[in-house]
Amino acid sequence: MTIEIRGMSKTADDLLVLNDVDLVLKEKTIYGLLGQNDSGKTTLMRLIAHLRFPTEGYIEVDQLDIEDHPEALQNVYFQTHDNIYPKRAKLKHIVKWMGQFYPNFQTEVCQSLIEKYHLDENDYFRKLPLKKKTLFRSCLAFSNDVDYLLLDEPAFSLDAYHRNALYHDLQASFDRHPKTIILSTHAIDEIEELIERVVILEDGQVLIDDNVETLISRAYSVKGEERDVREFLQQKQILGQEYRNGIIKAYVQLEKEELPKSDQLELKPLNLQELFIQLTRDVYGDRGGE
Repeated sequence: MTIEIRGMSKTADDLLVLNDVDLVLKEKTIYGLLGQNDSGKTTLMRLIAHLRFPTEGYIEVDQLDIEDHPEALQNVYFQTHDNIYPKRAKLKHIVKWMGQFYPNFQTEVCQSLIEKYHLDENDYFRKLPLKKKTLFRSCLAFSNDVDYLLLDEPAFSLDAYHRNALYHDLQASFDRHPKTIILSTHAIDEIEELIERVVILEDGQVLIDDNVETLISRAYSVKGEERDVREFLQQKQILGQEYRNGIIKAYVQLEKEELPKSDQLELKPLNLQELFIQLTRDVYGDRGGE
């Protein structure tokens, strides 16, 4: 079971939002969907959920083109921040509707999560403060045993305690019913241990589609005197450099056999967030002494 995206482009208001995207999203895998603002992350998820339509290309869910087989979308749930519920909808009404539309929606799990977050099922959704709206949307998403779960900034507006609780609930949802989860977020440091693969979008195109462990195992910073670092960097894959007072700190991708053996160089591995920053830096921005 996979989601396959082939040759997909999306133009909106004469702006090319996504450009010739090819992706295969594997089954039972948690993805981090990363990118700077306006990179096309939300548009990509809207297209998968069939809330927008590609200008070119197509999307298949379990080998079914969603344009011709909308029934395939019963296996897809998109947690959106859009106001999609009627003004008079109470939380209990929305939970009931979810159970009617999604055959594998776990109502008891949802009610348990609602209690955990001290939500009142008799409250009107539209009257909830932003934090409680975010928590309720997550209660719905993590109770839905679909095969494909799309989460757009699910921790938006939450404090550190509730973000941590939300990630635990996400993992519990995956453990109960292994599924493909596509998690779009800017809080990269918080999800690194949660995700298995990462897709990075830049300017509407796929910059990276790789296993997280493999990706960061090759990413390092190298720091030292200018002459030593510049000599080491010859024929290396350089992501960026910073120069201050005769000291260069370079961000590079290295194979094991390329690791420096000199005591004059300080070598440190990068985490996913540090690597993302280097991969998506504005080439016209501040890169120190380059």
